[in-house]
Amino acid sequence: MVAAAAGLFALVLAALLLANVYVSRGYLADLKQASALKHRFARLSQRHTNRCGLARVDASVPLRGRLQGSCCSPMDLNHYAEQVVGLRAYAHVSEIPPDPYDVSVRLASQLTAFDRSISLSPTQQRIYKRAVDLSDEHGPCCCPCWRWQAFKGLGRELIARRNWSARQLASLWDLEDGCGGKGNRT
Repeated sequence: MVAAAAGLFALVLAALLLANVYVSRGYLADLKQASALKHRFARLSQRHTNRCGLARVDASVPLRGRLQGSCCSPMDLNHYAEQVVGLRAYAHVSEIPPDPYDVSVRLASQLTAFDRSISLSPTQQRIYKRAVDLSDEHGPCCCPCWRWQAFKGLGRELIARRNWSARQLASLWDLEDGCGGKGNRT
């Protein structure tokens, strides 16, 4: 009886130790991710290649470059973290940037080309208009800048080729908001 109790105690103790190691690793991974996010935020919040005055991405902008930082207001760490975490749900869509404050010029050029090359049917145009009405900025961005043109193109792509709804597109645009601040909700 004592041997059985000791064996059971050892089994329970081993299970608790194993569970503690598993939970600790998850916690440490979360801490590591949070630290990396804060480091990235610190770097991007000091960058200013993303600006309202950049009306479009064209041949004058080096393709190897990046559009980084916010354009209108200082970045907010909590809002930035919400955006980056929210955008992870779209990681399977290569045209959606994983970070709204760090977009490659190559991707911005590709998305802008969608704006010029994809025509929407009347039904699809109504979906796009509804997304504009639903989004926090009432469109892909708060002003007619490179971001507006690029994410307008992305919206056309997602509606025409992937059958996205207005609500899906508006939610994405809200996560892609690169204006800075706590969300710039209008």
